[in-house]
Amino acid sequence: MALQSGSISYMRLVAVGEMSDAPEEAWCAALAERGFMEIDPTGELQESCGWVRFDDAFESNYMPHELIGPGGVVLLRMRVDTLKIPAATLKAHIARAVRERSKALGVDKLTRTEKDAVRDEMRKQLRRRSLPRMQLIECAWNLGTGELRLATTGRRLAGLFVDLFEKTFALQLRVVGPQGVLWLRGLSAEELDALGALQPEKFHLSSGGPGLGPQPGKV
Repeated sequence: MALQSGSISYMRLVAVGEMSDAPEEAWCAALAERGFMEIDPTGELQESCGWVRFDDAFESNYMPHELIGPGGVVLLRMRVDTLKIPAATLKAHIARAVRERSKALGVDKLTRTEKDAVRDEMRKQLRRRSLPRMQLIECAWNLGTGELRLATTGRRLAGLFVDLFEKTFALQLRVVGPQGVLWLRGLSAEELDALGALQPEKFHLSSGGPGLGPQPGKV
């Protein structure tokens, strides 16, 4: 789990919108409605995205009494599975299948229709033999401040999370910069303005500066 492993890179967001006083049951129902669904290897779907439990990547049944943890923090987990055969792998298998089919039929070349049939057959076979690539994106949502810490900095995955979150909770997410984080921590507008007026100070120690090291001609 990224949020439990120590040092991580994450993105800060803030949830904007109206929340009811006791949203646990409604949220759990919404999480279940958009829970993760496995990819059918016999179908055509290449990617699936949905919620899973924070402690179990194969379950999506959040319980109302355990949804909001200590300190008013909600731990969420989004699972993204991708089942896509690499182009080079598919091409190599198709080429071998075409050779074998041509040999079996006793012809030098297959027709376009026959090649298309071989291609579709090989794609289906490889999908059934492949496991999806699983990605788990975790988030800690502080209900007191509205701040979310999303354990990814990837634009595509962050976009999938924002879309799924907003559809699930009927809230909007905004990316939070440094000043926004300080505002969430309780700094007033006047304090933020004063902070912005501060001038940077150089802390580089130079041997030639007064009082910062040995001077020429001195011991």
